[in-house]
Amino acid sequence: MKFFENIKTLDELRKEYRRLAFLYHPDKRGDTAIMQVINDQYDRLSKKLINSNETFSEGRKEYEQQVSEEMRQRLDRIISLPGIVIELIGSWIWITGNTFAVRETLKGEGYKFSHPKLAWYWHKGEYFKKSGKLMSMDDMRDAWGSEKVESQYANQNNFIQ
Repeated sequence: MKFFENIKTLDELRKEYRRLAFLYHPDKRGDTAIMQVINDQYDRLSKKLINSNETFSEGRKEYEQQVSEEMRQRLDRIISLPGIVIELIGSWIWITGNTFAVRETLKGEGYKFSHPKLAWYWHKGEYFKKSGKLMSMDDMRDAWGSEKVESQYANQNNFIQ
């Protein structure tokens, strides 16, 4: 089975991986063997897309490879949390929904809470804001694209934090 046909960019690959993980992850009543195939294909295509990108320096290629691997691992660890909505915006993972109930798990997994956005987030490495402008979630979605996936329990409660 080929799960990532017609994928041309890292962003497309990461979004498709997350979509497939919600369908096939064992914690979502999926099949372990299929998820292993998806993980293997993701790893291979990720390396290929990174190494074939002529605009990436060697340092950037190494960084992108680390991001791809870590994003996959982080998504695998939170995908079955009830009541959350996971959104990939650029190379950031944002989590909204009923996060209050799982806040300790999110903290333990290295996610941080953004009070202005009322959302949890993860980004590889340290982030230093270059401008003083605060971007809304919609501004970020417009700038870097987004795909949102709700867990099967996301709409049961509407608590945020």
